[in-house]
Amino acid sequence: MQLGFDLGAEPLPKVEPTFASAQAFGETLSQWLGPQKGSAKLFAHPVETPIGTMVAVCDATHLHLLEFADRKELPSEMRKLSAASGSIAPGQSKITRALDEQLSAYFDGSLTQFDIPMQLYGTPFTQDVWRALQNLPFGKTTSYGELSETLGNPSATRAVARANGANQIAILIPCHRVIGADGSLTGYAGGLWRKRALLELESRA
Repeated sequence: MQLGFDLGAEPLPKVEPTFASAQAFGETLSQWLGPQKGSAKLFAHPVETPIGTMVAVCDATHLHLLEFADRKELPSEMRKLSAASGSIAPGQSKITRALDEQLSAYFDGSLTQFDIPMQLYGTPFTQDVWRALQNLPFGKTTSYGELSETLGNPSATRAVARANGANQIAILIPCHRVIGADGSLTGYAGGLWRKRALLELESRA
């Protein structure tokens, strides 16, 4: 699909790290999560990117969540994840470190395919939508209608849109590649300027 806008039309805003220190991140995490029970099973860590700080939640084997730190739904997403999968504490695992390396390569243009194992949460239909997004070739875009047809259910456009919006692993599950049927930008929880930046990056590959 061709884009109906100029990717480079607007300059990107200057971004600064969201958290001033590891202590500041830990304090924010505590505010988001409130009281938790049991020892930590998941570990959260800020990941800096050229388009802003992201928060990754991992265990020793999988990535569970990757969101921009300023996403307003992030605190509630973190609480739901903690309730479903166990307490979350500040920290890293080998998955966090691999993710940081692969995101750096993605943003410098040398990586077009991630191989981070992910733990997906959601209904079977929602997970089917996310897998369809992962199968979308790097540098290509689609629409909700096209995704519905790919899944063999052309009438499920609204359900596909809801599943797209429920994605909690940004960039790796590339919901930013979904645009309007007319080729225009559509909503993106991380902000349209980030969606524009990601599409521009991928268009250069």
